Amino acid sequence: MTATKQPKEQVLIRYGGVAAARKEREQLLASMMSPEGKPEALEGVVVIDASYANFAGIIAASFFAEFGAEVIKIEPPEGDPARKMTPFGVTVNGVGIPFLMEARNKRYFTLDLRTEEGRKDFVKLARKADIVIETFPPGQMDSWGIGYRQLSQLNPRLVYIAITPYGQYGKRAEEFAPVPDADITAQAASGLAAIIGDPETGEEPYNWPTRAGTWMAWYMAGTQAAIGGAMSLLFREMSGEGQMVDIATADSYATLAQYPVIAGNTWRKARPRLGRYDFSMCPYGVFKTKDGFVAIAAGRDNDFRALLKILNLFKREVEEEFKTISDRITDDLRRIDQLTAHLEGATTKLTSDELVTRTINYSLKAVRSKLSGGGIPFVMKVESPSTAMKNLHWYVRKSFQQFDDPKLGKFVLPVNFAKMSETPPRVKWVSCEIGQDNDYVRQKYLSE
Repeated sequence: MTATKQPKEQVLIRYGGVAAARKEREQLLASMMSPEGKPEALEGVVVIDASYANFAGIIAASFFAEFGAEVIKIEPPEGDPARKMTPFGVTVNGVGIPFLMEARNKRYFTLDLRTEEGRKDFVKLARKADIVIETFPPGQMDSWGIGYRQLSQLNPRLVYIAITPYGQYGKRAEEFAPVPDADITAQAASGLAAIIGDPETGEEPYNWPTRAGTWMAWYMAGTQAAIGGAMSLLFREMSGEGQMVDIATADSYATLAQYPVIAGNTWRKARPRLGRYDFSMCPYGVFKTKDGFVAIAAGRDNDFRALLKILNLFKREVEEEFKTISDRITDDLRRIDQLTAHLEGATTKLTSDELVTRTINYSLKAVRSKLSGGGIPFVMKVESPSTAMKNLHWYVRKSFQQFDDPKLGKFVLPVNFAKMSETPPRVKWVSCEIGQDNDYVRQKYLSE
């Protein structure tokens, strides 16, 4: 990514435009865009990441690293197999793209936990650690003498995070204990994959259950592991005691399915796969335009009427037939198809940009008058990754950062996912050569 002149941020104030308030808000927001000179929330916290072939653990460790913890990624001498997991086999000097993305602010230390010597060094590290993350089969670390049961005796303040397909206890956990964790299996076990995809009445294989397009189960498990670890640190500050955090990837992803489960139980009918349509709002989905697609959300009745006005479709027969949300939400796909045909008859006459501009102009007019009660639909152009990257929004927010590593070369990564006024996350380096920090780790933590 070449250097781009940063545009001046446009600060929007909804209520009033007093110059002094506007200037104060501009200064506050501008300061939040940069972490320079600010303390790190987890400075001094030591995290040992012993995850293996599992991105949930790697992702959890990345959150801690971005907030200032010293994260030591442990790998066997041959490296973590996760290094080779990458789209289309594409690597950067032998390192897979996902592994490279998660190499933020981490130390890389080779340690073979399969050997007695490696386990002895691991115990020494765990004595000085605040958090341990591991993704081995349930009971494996305990059988090696380095599980939570043993380590908590040596370090009562330790927060121990274990991530497995079905957790550490129960028949399901026991049955699948030898099975490695995988994102796709967690998605399948959660029940959510069964309600994603085209309707069952469609043509095979397009009517099959569909996984989320990215490693959503691993990302959910990693995020929840980081939250559990952070809450455990907070509790430790109050009690002085560490604890174990048991994360099952199937559980983590299943939390996304809770609403359809509750709705299906109430409705006494399983939520069907609706493809492009939504289960609880309509219109709510992707619609064709003259040159591409837009996402439209107009679930409330007044939002729907506003959308009809924007599209010049406010005809009595359309408005009356689909007047209320109860008229538009149905498991009769033919009826939803009928409404979609009405809408796309208008959206396909406009380009995506024209439709977005129309909606914005209508919304601004509604906000400035008493028309807001008439509803405001949401319309967004569907961007490709390449066009999305060109949006000035990301530069204003400093959401991407270029790095230059002697081994990996130049690359751009998303950074600083949370803008915080006092202790924001930050990425100080990205580098992940196997064993690159062996001397540093041994001298700092194992020399005594």
